[in-house]
Amino acid sequence: MTAASFSSIQPNMRSQSVSEQPLSLKQGQVFHGNIKKLYPNQTAEVQVGNQKMIAKLEVPLKAGDSHYFQVTSVKPELQLKVVTGALPQTSSPSVQIQQLMDSLQLPKTPTMQALVQHMVKEQIPLSKDQLVQAEQWIKNLPPQVKLADAVQALQRMSEMKLPFTNEIFRSIISGGDKTGLNTLLDSLKQTLQSDQSLPPVQKAAIQQTLNQITQPLSKELGGTIVGKALETLLSPNSSVSDKSSLLSMLKEVGLVPKQASISNFLNPSSTISASSKTESQGTIGQQLIQLHQSTPSQVQTNVQALQTSIQQNQLLSNEVKLQLQTQLQRLENTPVNSQAWKTSVKTMTNEIVKAFASLSQTAPLQTDVQGNAPKEHILSLLQSLNGTAPNSKVFQQLTSVASQSTQIPVQQVLSQAELAVQSGVNQKTIELAMKQVLQDLGFSYEAKLGQLGSNLTQMSETLKPQLLALLQDPSISMPMKEVADTIITRMNGLQILSGENGPQHQLLMQVPLDFLGKKMDATLQWNGRMKEDGKIDSNYARVMFYLDLNALKETVIDMQVQNRVVTVTIFNENDALQAVAEPFKDALKDGLQALDYQLSGVFMKQFEKQPIPGLDRQHQVPTQGVDIKI
Repeated sequence: MTAASFSSIQPNMRSQSVSEQPLSLKQGQVFHGNIKKLYPNQTAEVQVGNQKMIAKLEVPLKAGDSHYFQVTSVKPELQLKVVTGALPQTSSPSVQIQQLMDSLQLPKTPTMQALVQHMVKEQIPLSKDQLVQAEQWIKNLPPQVKLADAVQALQRMSEMKLPFTNEIFRSIISGGDKTGLNTLLDSLKQTLQSDQSLPPVQKAAIQQTLNQITQPLSKELGGTIVGKALETLLSPNSSVSDKSSLLSMLKEVGLVPKQASISNFLNPSSTISASSKTESQGTIGQQLIQLHQSTPSQVQTNVQALQTSIQQNQLLSNEVKLQLQTQLQRLENTPVNSQAWKTSVKTMTNEIVKAFASLSQTAPLQTDVQGNAPKEHILSLLQSLNGTAPNSKVFQQLTSVASQSTQIPVQQVLSQAELAVQSGVNQKTIELAMKQVLQDLGFSYEAKLGQLGSNLTQMSETLKPQLLALLQDPSISMPMKEVADTIITRMNGLQILSGENGPQHQLLMQVPLDFLGKKMDATLQWNGRMKEDGKIDSNYARVMFYLDLNALKETVIDMQVQNRVVTVTIFNENDALQAVAEPFKDALKDGLQALDYQLSGVFMKQFEKQPIPGLDRQHQVPTQGVDIKI
C-alpha cells in the first residue's frame, strides 16, 4: 500500500490546536514577524502569526514594518536580531525567501529552498544550523521518501516541541508511512533465515515471536486441532495408523504422557501428586479423577459434584447435559470397582472429553462467563486425567507442529481445524487478535517498564525489546541491525505521532494481521478530543482505517462522529463495491444503534485517477462517487 493514495483524505485536525499553543522560541531560531508597537529602550511588540510578544531589538525599527528576526537571547528577556530589511507588503513570497536565504548565507539547493519556503509559509521557527542539519538528513533518506513528507516531519517536530535529532526525524517519517508492517516483518524473517551472526537460541526466540505475530489465532487453531485429534482417537471408526499419528503429535507437545497408548491415553495416572490434585480442585477433570478413585461411601457425593459442574457449564448444550446426567445416575447403582463400574466411568470420561472436543470445532471461539473457551476445558481435562503440565504456549506449539508435519492424518486435521476457526471469526475475534498482535509487537514496551507489577520476563519476549537487544550487540551483522532498526523506527514514529495536542488527541496504530493464511495490513488513525476529566469524548471523533486487502487492495474507511451521528466514507477503486456493501448496511445501522450511535450515511468514493496540473498523486483529491443515504 502506498501512502500517496491516502494523503488527500487524512484529517487536518492538527493545525486547529497548534495555533492555540504559546510560541516557544529558542536561541538561534529565525522567524517572520511584524512590528506592532514601539516602546522605550528599543523594546517592541512583535506579532508572529496570531500571537504577540514583547522583545528587545538590537536596532531601532519602524512600527508597521515586517522583518525576519533571529533570537539572540531568551533570558532574562527575549532579544531579537534583525536578519532582513523591511519587507514590503507587495513583495512576493519568492523574493522574501531569496532575501532570507541571502541574509543567512544558506546554500541555494532545491532541498534548502523547499525547506525555507515551507518554514516561511507555516511560520516555523528554525535556526540556520537546524536548516543545514535538516538538509543533510533529507539527503540521507531512502529515495522512496518524498521531500514533502520530510518537510512535514520537520514541521511536526517543531509543533510538538520535540528534540531536533535525526532519530526522531526518521521516526516521524516512518510513523506516517501507511505501508504495512507485514512487509517489514517479511524482511525480518528473510534476514533471520540467512543471518549467521545470531546465536541459535536468540534466533529461535525471535522467530517464535514472529510466528505469534503473524498467526494471532494460533491458540484458537491449536485448540481446535486438539479437539479434532481427540475426536479421532476416541472414534471406533478411525484407523489405527491415523490414531497413531495424532497421538504422537499430542505427545510431542506434552498434552499426553510419553508412555500413553491409543487404548489408555485418557486413563487417570496413578502417579498424580496431591499438590496437582489440589490445584485442579473443583474442575470437571479433577471430579472425574475423584470418581475413578471413589470408595462406596464417596460415590454419591462425587457423582453429585460432577452433575453440578456439568449442569453449570455454559458451553455444553442442554442435550449433551441430559445425556451425561443420565449416565451419571446409572453409576450410583453400579458396584464400585466392578468391571461394569470401570467401564461406565471410562465411558463417562470419554463422553465428556468428546463433548468439549466437538465444541472446539463447532464453537472454537465461544467462551463461558469465566472467559474459558472449549480449548481451556480440554486442557484442564487432559492435565487432570494424565497428570501432565504443558507449558502456557502449548496451543501455539501444537499449531506449529501440525503445520510442519508431513503426516497425512495431521495435515487433514489441520485443514479441518482451519475451516472451523475461520467460520467462527467475528468482531470479538478480530479485536482479540489485534490486541494480541500489538502486545507481541511490544508497542507499549517502554510504558510498561515504568509500571509496578509488570512481568519483565513476559515483556522481554515481545518483538521490540528483542530487536533493541540486536542493535546493542556489536557481534550482530549490519543487515540484521538495519532491518531491526527500520522496524523499531516505525514503532517509535507511531508512538511519537500518538498523543495529545492541545484539546485534540491522536492515536496511530499499525496492525499486521494474518487470519489463517489471509494477510491484511491495517493502519488506524483516530482523532478526537478530551473531556475536562481527561477521558475521551466518545460523542466526537474521526477514525481512518487504511487497509491493504487481498481482494479489494487499497481501501480507506473514513468514519466521522459528530454528536454521536456517524458518517462512513469508503474509498476504493472497485466499481462493484457498492453492490457488495449494500447487504451490510442494515447490520451496520443496527450495530451502531445498539451502541447509542445513529448512522447518517455510507458513501462510496474512488481515488482521483486523473492528475491535476502542478500536483503529483500525493496531493490529488478523491472524486465524487456513489452515495448511500439513510
